[in-house]
Amino acid sequence: MKSMAEQVTDTIRWIFSSYSRVPRERRQGFDRDVRHPEWTRRLLDALGKPDEQAYNVAVTGSKGKGSHAILTAAMLQQAGVRVGLFTSPHLIDFLERIRLQGLPIPEEDFVRIGQSVREIATQLPVPEDQYIGPVGLVAAIAAAWYRERQAEVVVYELGRGARHDDVNQVVHRGAIIAPIFGEHLDRLGPTWDDVVIAKMGILTGQTSWAAVSAQPPHSRKVMAPFLTAFRAGGGEVLEVGGEVEWSRNVSADGAIVRIQGPGFAVEARVDERLLPYADNLAASAAAAHCVLRDLGRPAQALEVDLRGLALIGRLQRVERRPDVVIDGAIHAESAAYVRRFVEAWRVAEHGRGQVHLVLSLPDDKDAEGVLKELGPLVHTIRFTETTNPSLHFARDLVAVAASLGYAASREADPHRAIQSALAEASPDDLVLLVGTQSFVGDALRHFRVPTGSIWISGGEGGMPC
Repeated sequence: MKSMAEQVTDTIRWIFSSYSRVPRERRQGFDRDVRHPEWTRRLLDALGKPDEQAYNVAVTGSKGKGSHAILTAAMLQQAGVRVGLFTSPHLIDFLERIRLQGLPIPEEDFVRIGQSVREIATQLPVPEDQYIGPVGLVAAIAAAWYRERQAEVVVYELGRGARHDDVNQVVHRGAIIAPIFGEHLDRLGPTWDDVVIAKMGILTGQTSWAAVSAQPPHSRKVMAPFLTAFRAGGGEVLEVGGEVEWSRNVSADGAIVRIQGPGFAVEARVDERLLPYADNLAASAAAAHCVLRDLGRPAQALEVDLRGLALIGRLQRVERRPDVVIDGAIHAESAAYVRRFVEAWRVAEHGRGQVHLVLSLPDDKDAEGVLKELGPLVHTIRFTETTNPSLHFARDLVAVAASLGYAASREADPHRAIQSALAEASPDDLVLLVGTQSFVGDALRHFRVPTGSIWISGGEGGMPC
């Protein structure tokens, strides 16, 4: 008899088996040419359409999909809604992808429902040169579990696209559009316009509203005709910086972000970690309002306390004296959030401490952009790699830093790099661990940070719900 851990591993291996059996060359190319998300829809239909049993919200974008999803789920949970949360990728534990009330799916349920989904999926007539996307199979397991557990609302984070994304096959009444940048050009491109067009596929025939976070000007220009058509068809659009505005008040007692939109006001109590995410908070508040209104719940005024919310791997403080903060910034746009956090930290610390940066950026990431944002604020820079053997670190980033006027060193082993930064830091300093998601996972493991619940038990703000 296999152990439960072995059964979980077997289920995960099966999830990737359909994808793995297709030759690599047939999986390469633009998503619109090689992916077949319709198989996920057929699987959901064969399972009895479990996704249609809950009020679903889908989230797309290039930066902040996960934080928008978590913030929306957290607000709804505090409003008394039984809410599911589907995110990807995971950082440490695969089961982090499927949560209910902030907690991951139990191993026993994952294995049991995974087996039932497997029995149906293997009966589908998938051609030899096509596959059911792994994330689609996980979404099917999640939808079946949410139906069983009677989730009222589920927030689904989509993958890199939307129009050709498996998770987008989940029927959703709401859409959240995080900032869109010209990324994944090899899969969604070849142009920035193509990326926006792919992600605007989140607006389906079943979608009735969209909460739109602040967008880069070019993305907003390209999405304009899609939003106009959506409105013309009866859809509601709430844009941050347009219909939705926010303000914040910071005092010795903490910080409050106030969000106002058509017919609603939200007051969110936050700590310094969430202040850089005010745009995200605003879009999530607009989404929470729409959900509560459609459910017939009080939706005009909402107060939430998010000081106990853990945006895992996103400006997450894992130690004090020195402060150690982990973030997954990989380009200039995401590094801007970290920069704003560091600026606020320096003000709070009255400029006493120094900032030490450990940076892990594979060859396909925007090292120059991250360095331009963070370089002026830090005192030491260490480049490192990750324990993920599939990532490539051939670029001489020490030389890249030097070309920008910053001295840097390199230590390939991520745990040694972290230890070296900690050894150099004084108790008043800040150690930033920044980089690709695999490095975020390495850093979380280094400090033995639990990644199950999205809520912090104890600590600042305590368990708010």
